Amino acid sequence: MYRIGEIAKLMNISKRTIDYYTLMGLLNPIRTDANYRLYGEESIQILALIEHYKNLNMPLEEIKSSIELIKSENGIDKQKAEKHFEQIAMIMKHLKEEIKVIEPILQKLSNQQKEMLVNNLSSQGVSLAQTLLLLFR
Repeated sequence: MYRIGEIAKLMNISKRTIDYYTLMGLLNPIRTDANYRLYGEESIQILALIEHYKNLNMPLEEIKSSIELIKSENGIDKQKAEKHFEQIAMIMKHLKEEIKVIEPILQKLSNQQKEMLVNNLSSQGVSLAQTLLLLFR
């Protein structure tokens, strides 16, 4: 378990940000008798997920919806699941548009540089495809 300062330092974010995420209900610390907030491993995973979604330019409210969907223990609300998949589809559309934008840049790369990029993207693509297959079984 980590106190707020420890988890902030570990995750390289401010205590104020952790306070905000806690206020939003994204993080659920345990209170000690001395009223300290303690954050566990789940909080670290959630903070990493928030950072990942933020890097995809996802708004915080959508991030909250996604995390609530992931944390749901009473089954999944169909509308929330559909909204989450719509968000994924939107991200994929955005990635396709990004590829079109960088295509002229890629044409200028050497064959060795292209091969390196393809190898890196291929392994990530395979991982993504496997994850999606698992989700739809």
